[in-house]
Amino acid sequence: MGLFGRLFHRDNDDDPGDLSGFEGMRLEIMDEQGDLLFAARAGLSWDGSIELRPITVPRVRPGTKFISVEMRGYDAARKQAVHMEGDITPHSDGTWTVDDLKVTGRDNDRAFFRQEMLIGGSVMPLRQRGISERSCRIINISAGGACVQFPAECMVGEKLLLKFRLGDGGQPMALMCVVRRVTRRQNFYEYGCEFIDLSPALEEQITRTIMNMQREHRRLQ
Repeated sequence: MGLFGRLFHRDNDDDPGDLSGFEGMRLEIMDEQGDLLFAARAGLSWDGSIELRPITVPRVRPGTKFISVEMRGYDAARKQAVHMEGDITPHSDGTWTVDDLKVTGRDNDRAFFRQEMLIGGSVMPLRQRGISERSCRIINISAGGACVQFPAECMVGEKLLLKFRLGDGGQPMALMCVVRRVTRRQNFYEYGCEFIDLSPALEEQITRTIMNMQREHRRLQ
């Protein structure tokens, strides 16, 4: 078992397996209320402890000493979401160390935080030649994908070009995605789509916008 595998433990006998491939994994860090705090890459510090290297600006109060958090990442080798919890502490160089880290589960669930919303956009099935763009509705989004509604029928595995503007005054986006789930509703289809070939810059932009939307939602409550 690799070093990461030895550093992790669980409270029961359901061993999550070797996590030696954990280094470099993109993680989303949430507080105990389920609010997204920041996204980070996992790594090892000089003393062998686990650290988080933020790829979005952490949304925490100045002077924070430590936070109990939940974390979620994606194990590409196993094609599974990895769920964790622990205490994180900030440092002057911008990194965060993790203490009492536990892997609480692995499953085939979503590996990214999803923000509920309702925005308009357009979608174009790429295998259906001669089909023009169609209007669609996006009802939630994450850095990994989106849930999209529109009347035309598509198949699991089909690629789509999804266009939308995320957030007030946001830049227009055109993202390639693949259909992973199809649900038929009364007058339309609902598609669970996974983004493909998404650049780190776009991934960060989506995550940052989700955090801003979440902050605005709390402000209006």
